[in-house]
Amino acid sequence: MSRASGSAEQLMEAAINHTDYVLERAADRTGGTPLFVNALDADSGKPVRHDYDHVDQTAMLSSPASQQNWFRTLDALTVLTGKTGYRDAAENVCRYMLKEHTDRNGLIYWGGHTSFDLEAQRPVFAADKALVHELKCHYPDYELMWNADPAGTKRYIEAVWNAHIIDWTNLDFNRHGPYDSPSGALWANEFEGGDIFFWGRGLTFVNAGSDLYYSASMLAKLAGEAAPLDWAMRLAERYIQTRRSGVGISGYQFSQSSSAWCDGPAVRGDRAQYQLAPLIPEGHLVYEGTLFKPRPSVQRCQLAIGEALGDKGRAFLEWSCGEMAAWGRAAYRSEDNSFIPMLTDGWSLEGLTLDRKGYFGRKGTVFKAIPAGPEFFWMYAMGYRLSGNPFLWSMAKNIAAGLGLGDIGEPDGGSGGVRMPDTFPETADHRIIFGMIELYKATDRDAYIGMAAQAAKQLLASRYRKGRFETGGKVLINDPAALALLHLASAETNAGQNLRSVFQT
Repeated sequence: MSRASGSAEQLMEAAINHTDYVLERAADRTGGTPLFVNALDADSGKPVRHDYDHVDQTAMLSSPASQQNWFRTLDALTVLTGKTGYRDAAENVCRYMLKEHTDRNGLIYWGGHTSFDLEAQRPVFAADKALVHELKCHYPDYELMWNADPAGTKRYIEAVWNAHIIDWTNLDFNRHGPYDSPSGALWANEFEGGDIFFWGRGLTFVNAGSDLYYSASMLAKLAGEAAPLDWAMRLAERYIQTRRSGVGISGYQFSQSSSAWCDGPAVRGDRAQYQLAPLIPEGHLVYEGTLFKPRPSVQRCQLAIGEALGDKGRAFLEWSCGEMAAWGRAAYRSEDNSFIPMLTDGWSLEGLTLDRKGYFGRKGTVFKAIPAGPEFFWMYAMGYRLSGNPFLWSMAKNIAAGLGLGDIGEPDGGSGGVRMPDTFPETADHRIIFGMIELYKATDRDAYIGMAAQAAKQLLASRYRKGRFETGGKVLINDPAALALLHLASAETNAGQNLRSVFQT
């Protein structure tokens, strides 16, 4: 029985209508592959050009690495309806990519600068980049891939690490992994650790690093191997080692690069040292890795690892919750629902005006507060569910209020209960739905299903037309709206207990 005014049947109907529409029209009709085009024209339903990544805006692309919401939607529909055809469509793409579109090591031709041209029927690469593999907060559905092709998935994840890790002794890596890299010792390598903020050859961005440690963690779970998890934890801990005592905020990277472009090819080195250090008093470390650059998807990734691995992944859960708490205590400002831009030692950068152009902006650029949007609400709600930390609940409560979602009350239902606003904000989207579902799972209180249903109502009213979700005149294959509705329908009816936790969108 539905717990809210929003009908689970109506949610399921909308999600199925959208999915069936995309299945019928987005399939590759040129080459007969299992692939799907990235977008459809909202009016005609015909394939249109859409580049999710930095590849080629003139080509008719299929970008499976950036279609993970679509594959998760197909998988969820099979769980909820029992119709295997949905999951089959997703697994067929996985099998095809793992068998037909990899280098000699099994590294898939996909990601940040690589897609598949459906008209030319070949992989295509960004013209201004080398032929490289890049994942940054893509977080593929490795369980789906494993079900489709276990050997190919294992080979792929190992190839990812083989291509991206430059120095296994200190885990220097680059977000760009060359294809056809010579095979190395992989998990048998020696790790020494050592100092952070060393001068390395890579750019150890956490948006790429998290994809690396997520892949190895999932390999450990799926293959039952210990070594990949050991390396995943070593890599994740390198970021933890950048935290400053008494603050607890991790750096966005743990190394420095002497080859990074500070201001075009003529000036190279650590881009924060070049552009920001002259403006900041002595006594503060000013590296790219000491800038507070919050990425909620990275924290949700760590939470997902902790949930998937249980006791073996507890460190990821603790690292993520500690990070989120540090953000809240050191940087959050409830008055305008924002995070203060700062160094990881707590020195505020708000109002700082750049006096030279470079990576962080043009001359005259002013550092401004970072809005705490729905992605942060979802993050803190998920963190509370998995940890029970009351401070994370208070952060979710403050951000919800700042977003116009009303008062989510307290976990035990005390202090006046939940109060929804008279008018739910029109900006409510899938992230609010997922966040409210997290609160419901944490408390088993129906009020949060009611708030999620209100967000779903707004989502349907603003973007659902003629049986599909539209964005800017297109139907985007990676649109997370249908997936959010499926998870809400599952929560309303207590069905689909095998739906995997969502964190990537």
